[in-house]
Amino acid sequence: MIKRLCNIIGLCIIISTMLCACGKKGNPIILPDREDIISIGVSDGEKYAMLSNTEEEADALISEFFCILMDMEVTNKESITDAPVNVKYIEISLNCDDKNTTLFYYKDKGTEYVEQPYQGIYKPAPALGWYITEMFNSTDNNPASITFQATVIETNDDIILVKPAYGSLELDSADQFSIPNKEELELQTGDLIEISYNGEIMESYPAQLGEIYEITVIEQTIPQ
Repeated sequence: MIKRLCNIIGLCIIISTMLCACGKKGNPIILPDREDIISIGVSDGEKYAMLSNTEEEADALISEFFCILMDMEVTNKESITDAPVNVKYIEISLNCDDKNTTLFYYKDKGTEYVEQPYQGIYKPAPALGWYITEMFNSTDNNPASITFQATVIETNDDIILVKPAYGSLELDSADQFSIPNKEELELQTGDLIEISYNGEIMESYPAQLGEIYEITVIEQTIPQ
């Protein structure tokens, strides 16, 4: 009788463990605070599009994009690689001043997923795919325009030497850029400027940009 009871208890424990494992959810996604995000970029390996909080409309879209990421369903799928394998994915980059957070969006057997390497795999609302598509469509309909902020290191009548802001994709390419001062801006060391260009970066040092559309002074250093 006792032996039979022990067997029943053991069987119940095994069944209970299996049920718990089946219902187990993965880890919650880890995202930066919304106020720390300066831009969101998406890339499919051929095209790149970005939303920057320097533009009021884009800032609102970043907030909506971020809300979708925060509200995703946690699945029991595991992420065990640096990037998804055997699927065509779109890389999502949440860019902050101190570091970037990389996510991957893809479809598998008709279901949309967002994967955070080594953290988990999540199901987003269908609106996320719409936002990504609209970002790419906007890039197709307009000349490529990438914007980043930088600090002036040196300046003269012809050339501005700058260092890209922390968290910018340009800083990953080079810590110094040589920018033609075609607009003859009166700048000094320490000034913060914003540069809009066509996304091309030349292989030189200091690095140079392709076509520059506009240079805007964001903050000027107070003379001592």
